[in-house]
Amino acid sequence: MAWRACAVVLSLMSLVCGGLQARADPPPDTLTPGVLRIGTYFVNPPFEYIQDGARVGFEVDLMKEVAERLRLKPRFVDTRWETILQQMRDGRYDCIVGGITVTPAREKILAWSRPYMTTTLSIIVDTAKSPDIHGIDDLKDASVGVQAATTDYDVATRMRAEGRIVGVKVYPFARIKDAMSDLRAGRITAVMKVYPVARWFVRQTPGLRIVAQVPDAPQPLGIGFSKATPDLVTAVDRALAAIKRDGTYAELARKWDVP
Repeated sequence: MAWRACAVVLSLMSLVCGGLQARADPPPDTLTPGVLRIGTYFVNPPFEYIQDGARVGFEVDLMKEVAERLRLKPRFVDTRWETILQQMRDGRYDCIVGGITVTPAREKILAWSRPYMTTTLSIIVDTAKSPDIHGIDDLKDASVGVQAATTDYDVATRMRAEGRIVGVKVYPFARIKDAMSDLRAGRITAVMKVYPVARWFVRQTPGLRIVAQVPDAPQPLGIGFSKATPDLVTAVDRALAAIKRDGTYAELARKWDVP
């Protein structure tokens, strides 16, 4: 009789588990069924970059985790910052990432996930070239390097208009290393960059240091979508919430040393 009771219990468990699986949400609709097509650019460490020929970074791992929880296969498509927002608007991808700050202007053209990180803009200087710069108030005679079409650029041009810095030198997004080279050579006084990227470059380059965070300029980073895919946005938001809730996000943050 005992074996019959066990058989009944196992049968009931199988029916319950099968029913739960049957009721599980199907993968969300995407451009290619079963695939999450992700536009990005691998020139933005520690978010996404190339290391020893491999595509790596915090957001690479984060999006892989999101895709897995949605039962989708991630497919990263390399593009450029200067075109990625319009390409997403044109429906070239299911979503885009790349340390992208969610701004009111960008919310007008794309839908966005809830921010998975809110960070700051950092000021980097060369300690040998600028030993007397210790904060924002020391930048009045400074020229600051920024990347084109970024919130860094917007903030730096506003600071120039307010007389808080003298000049702004703009670099193509993929040439941030040129800004660091110019900083080391003394051709510019400082570089402004979102904190995780600034921190990565400072750790990679002896002599550079972060002297300040720009006040009143929070940087909420999110995943961008077409406004025509609200169900996908909702599904990704649920996955991000679960990733944070179960500790996976914290593990990835420790791995890539991001806040």
